Amino acid sequence: MKPRAVIMAGVFGALGFLIWVTTRPPVPEPETTAKPPPAPVSQPPPADFVRPPAFSPEPAPVQQPAPPRPRTEHSRASSRRDLANPLTPASFPKSSSAPAIAPDTELAGDFDKITLMFRDYRTVFGENPVGTNAEIMKSIMAGNPKGATFGPPEGQSTNDRGELTDRWGTPYFFHQLTRDLIEVRSAGPDGRMWNDDDITGN
Repeated sequence: MKPRAVIMAGVFGALGFLIWVTTRPPVPEPETTAKPPPAPVSQPPPADFVRPPAFSPEPAPVQQPAPPRPRTEHSRASSRRDLANPLTPASFPKSSSAPAIAPDTELAGDFDKITLMFRDYRTVFGENPVGTNAEIMKSIMAGNPKGATFGPPEGQSTNDRGELTDRWGTPYFFHQLTRDLIEVRSAGPDGRMWNDDDITGN
């Protein structure tokens, strides 16, 4: 009886093992981690490799100034006169109907003397007098802190209001441009200021 029981137990044990093996769930295979591809190895450039130059925009062409136009003899004479005396007449009558005026040399002489008058004043005080014609002439004719007299210019005179007058008896108009430059305007032969026959110097 015992041997048979042992055989039966072995048979049942073998069957049970077969059933367990055939019915058990499959064991998952371990996941393999993908390795990253190896980094590319940079190769040094060959010995005869020439690196292209960096791009740089070409500079814009420099425009050359136009050559100066040749000067005429008239412009050279005007420049010499202006440098020698900044108060010479700058404009002369354009109207043919205006009365005849004195020669240029006489007019230039009048302005030359006014120039010297202001130059002498600047030598002492460092700048020109300011104000109206009468106020300027008062400073010129001893009405200054030092009581010095610098005018009126030779051959010219002042009227009863103390204004310096041109050769036609009309007061000059003085316009202060800077501390050492004054524009002087004469009304010209017609005696009316601000028209075509005015004569100016600066």
